[in-house]
Amino acid sequence: MKSKRMIWTSSILALTLGITACSGQKSETPSAGASTTDKGKGVITLKIMSATQTETPGGPAEKSIADKYMEQHPNVKIEFVGVPMNEMYKKISVLAAAADLPDAFTSTPEFMRTAYGMNITEDLTKLFGADYLKEFYPNMIQESSIDGKLQLLPWTATPQALIYRGDWFEKEGLKAPETWDDFLEAAKKLTKDTKGSGKTDQWGFALIGTRNTSGGTRFLPVLRSFGAEEIRKDASGKWITDLDTPKAKEALQFYVDLNNKYHVVPPGVTETGFPEAASLMATGKAAMIISGPNAIGTILSQNPDLKGKLYSAPIPKKEEHKATFGLLGYSVSAQSKNKEAVADYLKFLVSQENALKMNDVTGTLPTKIEAGKSQQMSTPDKAGFVKALEFAYSTPTFSAYSQFYDIVAEEYQTLLATDSKMTVDSVAKKAADRANDLIGKEGK
Repeated sequence: MKSKRMIWTSSILALTLGITACSGQKSETPSAGASTTDKGKGVITLKIMSATQTETPGGPAEKSIADKYMEQHPNVKIEFVGVPMNEMYKKISVLAAAADLPDAFTSTPEFMRTAYGMNITEDLTKLFGADYLKEFYPNMIQESSIDGKLQLLPWTATPQALIYRGDWFEKEGLKAPETWDDFLEAAKKLTKDTKGSGKTDQWGFALIGTRNTSGGTRFLPVLRSFGAEEIRKDASGKWITDLDTPKAKEALQFYVDLNNKYHVVPPGVTETGFPEAASLMATGKAAMIISGPNAIGTILSQNPDLKGKLYSAPIPKKEEHKATFGLLGYSVSAQSKNKEAVADYLKFLVSQENALKMNDVTGTLPTKIEAGKSQQMSTPDKAGFVKALEFAYSTPTFSAYSQFYDIVAEEYQTLLATDSKMTVDSVAKKAADRANDLIGKEGK
């Protein structure tokens, strides 16, 4: 009888082979080579698939770190393949089916379970060694592991928190929102006609309403702050969902009411992804955004004059504050012939000097203990994110968990559509049905 893991792998390969057949591009197979310390065997080319390379200022910052590493290791050539985070999971699945994976690729705790089930990731506990891994926050190592096997080296932490215009709040006599009632009051007060034209030109909240991972990851902490969970285990250890419970419906209704009822969200919400929301903040059209600390760097890269004016705080609560760890790191491909060389580069990437450089440029938080103690982590723009880590919850150990981002994104997108005739009850039921379908398949 086939094991559950083998069945899962076969299913993924069957699905992705069809996609591969239609793909017009094919990445080069990672080149063979020795470790970076063996300079007598020619140049080692490391192919790294990076979501960060598609972002500004993160991409250039990561590239500069790689350039510095190559200066110190002239026998190593690092080639980046930039793939947006919203496309990364599909791309990796396609390449895995074709046995054409890069040496390392961007991964998250949500995707690593899928990758683990496909047998495409190296056990990093053995590759890096237990003593080295003690330099990281233990909960981050735990969050990045399956069955005691480290699946991705955590590079940055981007817990979801509230970024807000501190200068505007102070001018209006507002404090950082503690509850959703506080948040709504601030959003209403900061939605206004600043030019006296009779039209609103400043809004309280840049809601990310796209139906993708970017939008879904921002709604889930909101959902949990109302006391509902997209998926959890009950007292008997069985997976269940709260998506059709009163608390979940209340969270969903509040979220869409920000646009549909209170009008504190800029127009075009269903087309507003992270880049658009960040630009709304950068251009002074929005006062608040829910995002990771990397958004600070993105906003400042567009408008450096906002330096010192952006503050952060934990996501407001109905029952309790919630945040994701927002871990981003690199998995090493089991197919790679350059595992030791990749490991050496990744150690350089997450070193204290480079971690603080990324924090300074992008706002992302370090994952190593010593770097996290730096004074630069206590400024108003970063302190809220550090505080948010106290409320971070672990990703459910459910193999198809990444599909929940689409489930909840479909919920709010359906209700945000101006011509939608759906109700919260009907949308929540559909979401719960999709969730229960996944739960049923998990048990097979």
